[in-house]
Amino acid sequence: MLSKIPTQSMLYLLCGVMACVVFGSCGGGPDLPPLAPVSGTVTLDGKPIPRGTVQFSPDNSKGTRGAPAVGRIDSEGRYTLKTAGEDGAIVGFHKVRIEARREPRNEMDTMPPSLVPERYMNPDTSGLTFEVKAGEENKIDLPLTLR
Repeated sequence: MLSKIPTQSMLYLLCGVMACVVFGSCGGGPDLPPLAPVSGTVTLDGKPIPRGTVQFSPDNSKGTRGAPAVGRIDSEGRYTLKTAGEDGAIVGFHKVRIEARREPRNEMDTMPPSLVPERYMNPDTSGLTFEVKAGEENKIDLPLTLR
C-alpha cells in the first residue's frame, strides 16, 4: 500500500509523523505539584552573601514531596527559586541548604573555602525549615550566623 503513495507525499507524511513525535514529547515539561514564588536575601551576621546557591528540599516527613527548588545567590545576596525550570517552589514544607564558596583563585582551585558554616550546607543540619504557601509571594530571608 505504501508503494502507491507518491514519493513527495511520503516525505510529507514522514515529516508529519516526526513532528508529532518531537513536539508531542516536548510540550509542558514535567508534571509538577502546585508551585508558589519564593525569593529573599541570604545574609551572614547581617552582611549579604555575594554568591552561591539556595536549595529548598521538600520535607517528606511533613507530607511534602517532589523536586527540590534551587536559586542562585547574586552579588547582593538575593535569590529566587525555580523547580525543574519553572518559577517557584512546591507548596508545602521544606528543609533548606545553602552552599556558598569564595571565588576560585584559578582553574585548579576546584573547592574554594566556604563562605558559610558547614552546617548550612546540609538540609538536615542547617536548622532552616520553611513552609511555602500557595497564593503568597513567600519572601523568605535567610539570616545565617557564624555561631
